[in-house]
Amino acid sequence: MATPQATTTNPPQFRIPIIDFSKYLHGTPEEKKSCIAAIMAGFTTSGFLYLTHSGLSPADAYSWSEKYFALPLDEKMKHPNTNKAANRGYSGMGIEKTTNADLEDGGEDAVAKLRAMLPDLKESLEIGSDEEGGRYPAKPWKNHYPDDALPGFGAAMRAFYEKCDDLHHQLLCAIAEGLGLEREWFKQYVTAGDHVLRLLHYPSVPKAVLEKEGAVRAGSHTDYGTVTLLFQDGSGGLQVRTPEGEWVHVEPVEGAVVINAGDMLQIWTNDVIKSTHHRVVSPPNAVTTEDGKYSARYSIAFFAHPDHERIINAIENCVSEARPKKYGPIVPGEWMVKRLTATY
Repeated sequence: MATPQATTTNPPQFRIPIIDFSKYLHGTPEEKKSCIAAIMAGFTTSGFLYLTHSGLSPADAYSWSEKYFALPLDEKMKHPNTNKAANRGYSGMGIEKTTNADLEDGGEDAVAKLRAMLPDLKESLEIGSDEEGGRYPAKPWKNHYPDDALPGFGAAMRAFYEKCDDLHHQLLCAIAEGLGLEREWFKQYVTAGDHVLRLLHYPSVPKAVLEKEGAVRAGSHTDYGTVTLLFQDGSGGLQVRTPEGEWVHVEPVEGAVVINAGDMLQIWTNDVIKSTHHRVVSPPNAVTTEDGKYSARYSIAFFAHPDHERIINAIENCVSEARPKKYGPIVPGEWMVKRLTATY
């Protein structure tokens, strides 16, 4: 099916709410109840929301990210992201093609052709949990931080990873309450630290590259896990696809974290919560450099996942005669590897 290309700024039937999360964390019972309702409204319609006053700032992580991507390529390539099960390490320009293409439908050749024609114009670093500190269990894989070239990088990333996970847990508590469950219902499923912190750099590119038909910085896709925390710089370029097939610009909101629901949350809630297609294109009012190129863009994403070995089944509250169970049991780790195989 062809990807719709119509673009709009804010169709009236499609709304991404701006939510003051301090009302949930520190508000009165009435404010907390209203905040939960607003979160559920966002997740059950657009699948996206802006979260303000979350208590989490990406400023320090952004500074470290810019320093990392400024390292020589041979330094970054010392630890490439080649193991789909581990999903850690560096991916260079054009390596990834973010897509929801199913290997069973088109085979690896179809995905390879798509990647060759329209590779994503970005580089990234994937970071998993560390056992240092005792919060997370040991994993078969390790993060390889360039601490020789960039002293302090690893410690900064570990700290930011854990802060993102804290916010993820708080969000899941709000979602659980919104679904009529016990506040910490999800906690038993999300303790192993099977999440991914991703630093992203979209380098400066000539206008002609992004003005080619079908060219994007990151292709249309849904996320794999429960929720994604996205920290944008001021450049913009993120778009969300509406049910009508139009693309809506998710303009940066100062001080806000963009939150979107992922596939696992949609499966868990039997389609009550939406995992919505999104992509990254050239910002509508992109800043250009003196030589006419689109300026570089940075973002940071925290992809929260259920523990990879747990079995995810539809929540009973979300299944009824009017909403019959749609999905069979799913093992999150197997789902992630399948999706990553179609991506790299």
